[in-house]
Amino acid sequence: MSTLARAPLPVPDSTPLGGSLAVGLVASLCCGGGLIFGAIGLGAAYGALQVSRYIPQALASGAILIALVNWFYYRRKAARVLARNADCDCGTLRRAMLLSGFLGLTMMAVSFVFLEWLNHAVVNAGRFMGHHQYGGAVIPGVPNTHLAYLAATFLVLPLLAILPLSGKPDPANPSRSSSGQGAKS
Repeated sequence: MSTLARAPLPVPDSTPLGGSLAVGLVASLCCGGGLIFGAIGLGAAYGALQVSRYIPQALASGAILIALVNWFYYRRKAARVLARNADCDCGTLRRAMLLSGFLGLTMMAVSFVFLEWLNHAVVNAGRFMGHHQYGGAVIPGVPNTHLAYLAATFLVLPLLAILPLSGKPDPANPSRSSSGQGAKS
């Protein structure tokens, strides 16, 4: 049995988890935000921004910000832990970082799909559902291209997994230090 199978599920810290969930929610407002802002009387101002044109950029920015929030927080935490105990394994911190990032990305995906569906398949169904891009999609009201953009945002997790957490050399690859430069002989 591998050590990963026996590893307990880490509990992410509330600060990066809350930040990830907030960034995920804000990033998902790029298309369905008109409904929310319209409900509070700011729909015209939101519509004038034409934010719905920038769905891939908004989702990519959200994914990158979620990764950065988690990486910066857990990198600083790993440095503090290693300052107290140089033999500390940062595997638990890395798993907590990945879980927090995954939950933030999931929040972004679920809220984006819900707002797109609500906007295109429920509120404005007469305008959108006759078009094959919306009516013939896997999730009616959410174009398949938008689902592909969402799937691509999860590619930030492997990047987050390989980013170094501390100044301590990686035992699996001792020739690479955390700064990205090779170790000096």
